[in-house]
Amino acid sequence: MKRRLWQALAVLLVLGLGAAFSLYLVLSKPRPRPIQRPRAALVVRTVVVKPQRYTYTVETTGTVVTPRQTELASEVAGKILEVSPRLLPGEVVRKGELLVRIDPTDYRAAVARAEAELREAERVLAELSAEAERSVAEWQALHPATPPPPLVAREPELSAARARVLAARAALRKARADLRRTEIRAPYRARILEVHVETGSYASPGKVLAVLYPLSGIEIYAPIADHFLPYLRVPGLNVPQKAPGSRAEVLWELGRRVLRYRARVVRAGGAVEEKTRLLPLYLRLEEEPEESPLLPGTFVTVRLFGPDFPRAFVLPREALHRFRGRPFLWIVNSRGKLEKREVILLKEDEKAIVVLSGLEEGERVVVQRLPGAVEGLPVRVAP
Repeated sequence: MKRRLWQALAVLLVLGLGAAFSLYLVLSKPRPRPIQRPRAALVVRTVVVKPQRYTYTVETTGTVVTPRQTELASEVAGKILEVSPRLLPGEVVRKGELLVRIDPTDYRAAVARAEAELREAERVLAELSAEAERSVAEWQALHPATPPPPLVAREPELSAARARVLAARAALRKARADLRRTEIRAPYRARILEVHVETGSYASPGKVLAVLYPLSGIEIYAPIADHFLPYLRVPGLNVPQKAPGSRAEVLWELGRRVLRYRARVVRAGGAVEEKTRLLPLYLRLEEEPEESPLLPGTFVTVRLFGPDFPRAFVLPREALHRFRGRPFLWIVNSRGKLEKREVILLKEDEKAIVVLSGLEEGERVVVQRLPGAVEGLPVRVAP
């Protein structure tokens, strides 16, 4: 029994010594030195800035409008004898061009009657004048020291005769005017908008026969936000009424073709738009286009030009960052690290920003979003 006990103790002793020796070997093994791996630099897209001359530009959309339209209406009644073949919607007519002719028969007869009545009134006046002269002469022969009384001088009859002559002349002028009104002509060079007449129809006074608008009065309605006003000249609003307004360019896209027209701001609208709170501006073309004229209702792009700035930096919109509402840019300095730079903006929109100050020529500006970036972060410029 004792022999077995000693054998078990010997086995435990050997196992303990082996475990202790193994632990010694593990703990005494030299540790490998940690390898310092360099941190990978963030790759960023940048642009090298260069100042340039910049014209403050406001881009908006506009609509071609006609500030005035004329309704050609008949002033006399009668049957329509003739309608010009050019009296069609969209046609351009010359000033004074005959558009509609009304039957003039009755009005020519009225002129003839008025002329006859005038001649008769003038004959009666001449006879009364002669009789009055004879009566005055006879009176003066009998009463040389006394002026002739009104009845002797036929003054009441002469006054009535002169009044009849004046009335006959007025009636003749009206008859001739009515005769002229049987020919309806274009009041100015215009484009026909609507036509409501046909040969054989009957015209009555006040009936609208056609609607047209002057080609020289085309305008563009272009609303803008009011914060652009300090950079634009609007006659009657922020400059005198007779002062020239800001220059503008109107672009009309016809498929792949873009037509350009020069224009100027002429005035502001009478009220701010209620729904959008935009300020409406009206522009007028500097010259009437001979080809591809702008038609009312056409949607166009409008570029309004403000003052020139001799030194500004134009950058992509992605370059702009803000901290507590203050704009700043990320600059890659000469050591390849990020540097935060606050700047003064002139303008920003969905595509670009314009920086007035805070940059120097040749600096590299990051043009991408950098969430979580901090100053001093090492970066690598993308090729």
